[in-house]
Amino acid sequence: MLTSRKADANMWWIIIGAVIALIVLIILLVMFTGKTSGLERGLSDCEGKGGVCANSGECPQNTLSSSAFSCTESRVCCIGTPKECIFDSDCDKGRECANNNYGTTSYCK
Repeated sequence: MLTSRKADANMWWIIIGAVIALIVLIILLVMFTGKTSGLERGLSDCEGKGGVCANSGECPQNTLSSSAFSCTESRVCCIGTPKECIFDSDCDKGRECANNNYGTTSYCK
């Protein structure tokens, strides 16, 4: 009869340990889910990948429109190596410098 009571007591400690482990797991899950939302935004950010956010159909020279990365204000992400400019003379022949179309930097259009 003694072994039966001892086994019952051990079973309760196993259940209590499993409940505590489950609570800790839930707390960790909530903590990391909250932290990764910022990381997720950073990974999908266009400008964080070296891209340029532009109006639809107005990507700068040497870039391509990409739907893989996100921009704000219903703009499209243009990935590539855009050429920065200040004046139209900084761009190739037949191209113009698009001032203030892409935020603070101007690129050849």
